[in-house]
Amino acid sequence: MKRLTSSQVWCLLLLCIGLSGWTTCAFGQQKQGSDPAAVEMEKIMPLLKGDVWQKVDHNAKVGFVWGVAHVILIEGSLMEEFPELRRESFVAKVLEARKARISAGMPAMTMTDVVKQIDQYYKDHPDQLGVPVMKVFWDIAVKPNIKTGIAGRPLK
Repeated sequence: MKRLTSSQVWCLLLLCIGLSGWTTCAFGQQKQGSDPAAVEMEKIMPLLKGDVWQKVDHNAKVGFVWGVAHVILIEGSLMEEFPELRRESFVAKVLEARKARISAGMPAMTMTDVVKQIDQYYKDHPDQLGVPVMKVFWDIAVKPNIKTGIAGRPLK
């Protein structure tokens, strides 16, 4: 695998930092534009969507998934160590979905598996290039393996 450049690493870091603030908006729990901070964040660091996803190389895609996975694992570890941090968040639901897959005898998804499934989604849905990559990830990898949504809300 090619080594990531420093600009790619910074981009991944910024994307991961923005992931936490983005999940509420992305899942329709807050209207876009209603929060001035969210509007400003979108200008500085726009969400990774299908139009850009299709243009970046495989290594950048794996790097993005790797960065997101690290954020998920770090927050999951913190929730285990500090029970007061536990909540039904995006991270908790990703971890729940992973556990459900493994309990059902399915293998855990690798980063390459995630990239392939996201690539296939955009290939099958060329009209959905404006959908954020993390929304696609939610729909293909998380949602099918959980019973309730974030904060116990019903799955749509």
